[in-house]
Amino acid sequence: MDAFAKMDIFFVVTTLAVIVIAIFVATLLYYILRTAKDVSEVVHIVRKESERFVKGASAARSKMTGNGVNVLQNFIAFVQSFASTKKRGKKEAE
Repeated sequence: MDAFAKMDIFFVVTTLAVIVIAIFVATLLYYILRTAKDVSEVVHIVRKESERFVKGASAARSKMTGNGVNVLQNFIAFVQSFASTKKRGKKEAE
């Protein structure tokens, strides 16, 4: 085989290899960009929902503290009202 024939075969094989690699890289890039778009949408949704959560939490906090008295303090006082106020002592022997 002469050198020119070997050179033609080399260029054909190299061209096919470059085309196959280019198709692989293009496909990989397509999937990466599609995934990046999905991640961007998820981040947008999380940001929006976290803002809604903050607004809801601040509204709940303002409802829980009314007139300077904490709701937890009111709940504790309510529970303590059911507790017996008598001190339990030892039974006296008869």
